[in-house]
Amino acid sequence: MSNTLKQSVMSGVKWLALTKIIIQAFRWGSTFWVIRQLNPNDYGVMAIAEIIINILVAINYLCIGNIIIRHKVISKAVMDTLFTFCLLIGISLFLIQFISASHFSTFYETPEAKHVLQLLAIAYLIECFNVRPLALMAKRLEFKKLAKIDLIAGILTPAATIIAALLDMGYWSLAIGYMVHTVVRLFMANYLCRSKVSLRWHYKRALKLMKFGVQNSLSGAIAQIGNSLDFIIGGILYTTSAIGVYQVGLQIAFIPLRKMAPELKRLSFPAFCKVSHDIKLVKAYYSKTIWLFSCIAFPIFWGLGLISEKIITTVVTDKWIESAIIIKILCWALPLKLLNEITLTVLNALGRSDLVLKNSIAPTAILLISIISFQFLGIQGLAIAWCISITLSYLILLSDVRKILQLSITSISKLHSQAIISSTLMYLTLLLFNEIVELNGIYYLLINAIIGAVIYSLSTFLIDRKILIEFRHILKK
Repeated sequence: MSNTLKQSVMSGVKWLALTKIIIQAFRWGSTFWVIRQLNPNDYGVMAIAEIIINILVAINYLCIGNIIIRHKVISKAVMDTLFTFCLLIGISLFLIQFISASHFSTFYETPEAKHVLQLLAIAYLIECFNVRPLALMAKRLEFKKLAKIDLIAGILTPAATIIAALLDMGYWSLAIGYMVHTVVRLFMANYLCRSKVSLRWHYKRALKLMKFGVQNSLSGAIAQIGNSLDFIIGGILYTTSAIGVYQVGLQIAFIPLRKMAPELKRLSFPAFCKVSHDIKLVKAYYSKTIWLFSCIAFPIFWGLGLISEKIITTVVTDKWIESAIIIKILCWALPLKLLNEITLTVLNALGRSDLVLKNSIAPTAILLISIISFQFLGIQGLAIAWCISITLSYLILLSDVRKILQLSITSISKLHSQAIISSTLMYLTLLLFNEIVELNGIYYLLINAIIGAVIYSLSTFLIDRKILIEFRHILKK
């Protein structure tokens, strides 16, 4: 990887990390505050609405953004044709969601979801104007501009949600936040990356590029159907309030993942695309990335799972206490979910959309079988199904990437073992400490966070000090 590319990626890491720290300090507080204000039925309504939204969003405008990033040179005529595709797809998605909203809400016996779906359908008409500028900025590694978009959207979105919640708008608060986020991205993306667009239809030229996008889009749609199976099936089996409790547990458990994964994709996809011709470089940087983020993900998620009950009672009140067990179960497997996202991004950058498709089908099948098998456990069964699906899917994915990058089983084990050992020591220490010392409220959370960080850092240093040197290197860059 050239020094220029290294500097661009490291600069991107710095800007996105700084932006995320600012955003998360505000967003996490606002998320927990909104959860306190709303009730399980409000989150249940939004969870039901998001079933169809997430599946349609997964089509992702046939991954035209990834097509723009991956191909070094695209003519003006083809670029305009890709924009025309985006517009047509946006209109189609709007019509599908708007028209089907009534039938969908009736099927799930959640009439409130109808108008929520019809309002949020407008987002597809807006988002199609974001695909081109966001892709061009990512392609040019202009992460500072992307960070600005995230910063503004990350502040205005929760602010709008809070105001709506203060006005007792219930589930509409969440829908309004969604729309504000979409509109802010529209104005910011097109302001920071201005380019003239026109409607053209040179489809024969564009179709040569679309195979990659169609396969990616199909993979994304299958993966999202898989990711939504818990709500698709759970929405039929359980009450709207029970689904709301499950949704909040899922939302809190997934907070670190949903904040890290998109930024990792944004940084790693264009970077790996630039070195995709050199499989040795890809292997070296993939190994370093998996090792580094294993050391970040395992302690964060396992620590979150350990203190989940106190987080619920301290931060979002006892009315959500049933969500704690959902968080605890999910956090055992979520580190692997993050590593799965990184690995799929590398396969995408290598042009192996066939393997991405394969590894979208497998998790869906495993999750479906697991949900059916554990449905008798209620919403806890949904969380257990997720853990089984994530773990088995990651093992299947590793077997594929091992062949492509020529990685040995021993080397793959070493990439994960350090983080797992250090996180286990941290977990057992905190478990013992909480048995001996009784603490409550914010003091419990702070002291557990400090002790966990110290024990994890010490054990990591004793096993291999390379991780600390790596973090120091990143901070200097």
